[in-house]
Amino acid sequence: MRSIPRPRRIAGVIVMGAALVSVAGCYSTQTRIPDHVKSIALPLFQNKTYIEDYTRKLDTEVTESVRKAFLQNGKLEIRGRESADLIVEGQVIKFDRRIIRADRFGEPAETQIVIQATISVYDVKAAKYLIQAALVTNEQEKVGSGSYNLRRGEDETIGRKNAIEDLGRVIAHKVVDF
Repeated sequence: MRSIPRPRRIAGVIVMGAALVSVAGCYSTQTRIPDHVKSIALPLFQNKTYIEDYTRKLDTEVTESVRKAFLQNGKLEIRGRESADLIVEGQVIKFDRRIIRADRFGEPAETQIVIQATISVYDVKAAKYLIQAALVTNEQEKVGSGSYNLRRGEDETIGRKNAIEDLGRVIAHKVVDF
C-alpha cells in the first residue's frame, strides 16, 4: 500500500477544513423574523372548502393547531390583533381524500387526507406583507401525513387529526423561517 505524500495530505486536510467551515457558516439557529417582532396574532382561519366539499369545524381545528405549534415553538408570543407585531391570516381552501393503496378487490385499504391552505403574514410596524397568499399543505411536513389504514381498523378521524397537526407545524415553520 502506497502512502500519500505529506504535502498532499496537508492540502487535503486544508480543503476538508475549508469545506466544513463553509457548510457550518450556512447553518444558523437564528430565525429570519425581524428584530422588532415579538408577538403574533392568529385570527380564525376562513373555511373555503365549501366550494367542493364543505368540511365542518375545519377552520377552528386548523387555527387551534397553528396556535399550538406557535406555543410549542416559543419564539413568538400570541396576542390579540390590536397589540401584535405580526398578523397571520389564513384560508383553508381544500380538504382532499386520496387513496394510497387498494386491496385486491379494489376497495381502499389506505387513504390519505391532504389539507391545503393559503397564508398571508402582515408586519404591523413595517406596514407591509411579508408573505402573501402562500400555499401550504400538510404534506410539506412529511410525506405520509394524514394517512390512515382502513384494514387496521383506523378511521378518518385519525388521518384528519394528524393532517391538521402537521399543517399547523408547517404554517408555524413557514412564518418563523420566511
